[in-house]
Amino acid sequence: MSTQAQGVNISEEARRWVIATRDPSFDGWDRLSEWLERDPAHLAAYEAALDADEWAAQLLADAPPPASNVIPLRARRRWFLGAGIAASLLAAVGGWIVFQRLDSGEIVTAPGERRTVQLADGSRIVLNGATVVKLDSDDPRHVELASGEALFDVRHDSSHPFVVMAGSTRLVDAGTVFNVIRDGASLDLAVGHGAVIFEPGPREIRLNAGEALHRSSPQAAPVLRRTNPQAVGGWQAGQLQYENASLDQIARDLGRNTGLEVRAGDGIERMRFTGTLTVTGAPEEVFARVGPLLGVTFAPEGAAWKMMPANGSRP
Repeated sequence: MSTQAQGVNISEEARRWVIATRDPSFDGWDRLSEWLERDPAHLAAYEAALDADEWAAQLLADAPPPASNVIPLRARRRWFLGAGIAASLLAAVGGWIVFQRLDSGEIVTAPGERRTVQLADGSRIVLNGATVVKLDSDDPRHVELASGEALFDVRHDSSHPFVVMAGSTRLVDAGTVFNVIRDGASLDLAVGHGAVIFEPGPREIRLNAGEALHRSSPQAAPVLRRTNPQAVGGWQAGQLQYENASLDQIARDLGRNTGLEVRAGDGIERMRFTGTLTVTGAPEEVFARVGPLLGVTFAPEGAAWKMMPANGSRP
C-alpha cells in the first residue's frame, strides 16, 4: 500500500471514530484509546478529524475541566462520558496533552508535562513542560507567557488582534502558528504559518512563515534567521531542531521535554550544535541517543543530570 493510500485510510478511520463517539451509548473508549496509542499518526489524524468537525468546539465548551492535569505516563487511557459529553484526555509523544477550554487564569505545566488549552475564540495554546501562561479574564485574546515554551495556533481577527506578552515584549499575530520560548531574559520566536509582528511600532519586525528571531535580553538587538516552518513546534512530536545553539540552551530544552533537570557542566559554554535531536522515550534513552550528537556525556548529579564534554574528565 502506498504512503498516500495509507494516510487516506488512517484519516477515514479517524473520521469514523469521531462519528462513533457522538453516540451517547458509545462504549468503545478503551478500543479508541488503544488505537490512538498504536501509532502517533493515529492521534494526529484524530485531532484533524475533530478540528474538521464543528461539533468539537461545542464539546470543548461544555466539557467540565479534568480532575487532574497530570496523568501517569503508562496509565491506561480512558475517555470519560458525563451527561453525554466526553472530557477528552489524549496522550502525546513525550508527555501529555489535556484538552481543556479556558478563558482566564494561570496555566502551569510541570517539567515533562504538556497541555493544550482551547480558547473560546477557536485559538489554541500548546504548553511544553515547565511553562507558565496567564490568560486575561477581561480579554481572552491577550496572553502572557511568563516562562517556558508555548505554541500558539491563532484564529485571526484583524479587528481584534491576538497579543502575546513575553515580559515587556509584545507579539501580535497576523493569522498565525508560532512558537515562543521565554527562558529567563532571552526570547525565541519562530513562525510556522502566517506572520507575527515583533514589538509593533516604529521599530517593529514582521516575521513571516519560516522566519525566526532570538534576543538574548531586552536590551540586546534581535537576531533574525531562517527556519523550517514545518519544524516549528516540532517538540510536540519529540523533535528539537537547532542552528548554532549553545549547549546551555539545549540543556534547558532537554529539561522541559524530559521532565528532569539538566545542567551544562564546565567546558560546555563554548560548544555549539546544529541539527535535530529526537527526545522521545525514557530520559535515559534520550540522553544516550543525543549525547554522541552533542559531543557530551550525561551523568547524574543529585536530582539533576549534568552534561560534560565527552572527551574530557568530569568537572
